Amino acid sequence: QETIDMLERTLDPIYNDGDELPQIEDTEIVWNIVSGNAVIENNVIHKTDASAEYEPIVLSASADGFPLDHSFENILLLDPYVGYVISYFSERTNEPETMKLAYTYNGVQWFAMNGDRAVLRATVGTGRLRDPAIFRKKDGTFAICATQGYETDAIYLYDSQDLTSFTDQRLLKVNRPPLSEEQAWAPESFYDRTLDQYVIYWSSVVDEGMFYNLSGDLQYATEPQRLLNPGYVIIDGTICKCGPDYAIIFKDERQPMEDYSTLISGYSENGWTDFKEFSQPISQNQSEGPMIMPDLENEGYYVFYDDYTRFRFHALYTPDFRTRYYETVPENIMTIPLDSPAHSHAIPVTQKEMDRVVNHWQ
Repeated sequence: QETIDMLERTLDPIYNDGDELPQIEDTEIVWNIVSGNAVIENNVIHKTDASAEYEPIVLSASADGFPLDHSFENILLLDPYVGYVISYFSERTNEPETMKLAYTYNGVQWFAMNGDRAVLRATVGTGRLRDPAIFRKKDGTFAICATQGYETDAIYLYDSQDLTSFTDQRLLKVNRPPLSEEQAWAPESFYDRTLDQYVIYWSSVVDEGMFYNLSGDLQYATEPQRLLNPGYVIIDGTICKCGPDYAIIFKDERQPMEDYSTLISGYSENGWTDFKEFSQPISQNQSEGPMIMPDLENEGYYVFYDDYTRFRFHALYTPDFRTRYYETVPENIMTIPLDSPAHSHAIPVTQKEMDRVVNHWQ
């Protein structure tokens, strides 16, 4: 059972054509296809000519020659990722905030879509769509969550087949009693295949921490649970799955901002609810809105963030979150031609997905 549990923790909900499947140290894992149009050769999974764009697969495995009596479900097989679609909003505007899109192939050279203009406006609630974050649904399509203004208990949610249109605009109440019902800032979400649930996490200064809800359908959310409280006020947390482990980066929201407002990183080897040890500040003061972008070419991670008093982005790079080592990405190799961008979020996409969204918004 220990081997099954480790493999369940390590398996991602999405694999790409040509990806290696996980192994366990000192144990030989041999994977097999139970269902789905796919093949495995030398521990690498591939699509077949019969594979759909989003191909559902079920796996089985043996460990050191002994079959494991378990099916590994809730997995999709996609084409290789080629780049990222990035959502963001602009802070300096006299009108209600809106979602905008950009894209990148290499992480550091960004291109605006739709002329750096809005692709999504909120028409319910406060009308202030802040901190938009794109995430993948269980079926491979997309959803967007966003902050609804400032002092509200609900977040925005939208569905999207391909990021060229957005449907089912709705408000989802996440800050519920016994909490204040006053704030739900910078929401993000991911699908947890072991729970078969979406995890929606967000921050509240009033309630002094980060919190999460679970949802099976993105129409209703469970009561909020505390995700993180390092002993001081934090906001803008973002989580990244790293094999069986998880990394988190958040903003120290203590005042005055000239002394705090730095980014802090954490790491958990025991799931996304068990962050306990945290780094010293990894950014300058007056930083917020961190975004993690795994490097598609190397085993490392970009961390972009807002220099919010100067209305610009900076970036760090780490080869491994466990090292707590971050180097500054030189500004002369970065191209971000956006007007006053704020709080971005990146989703990796295939070439077909990139072509659809870029051609639509060009």
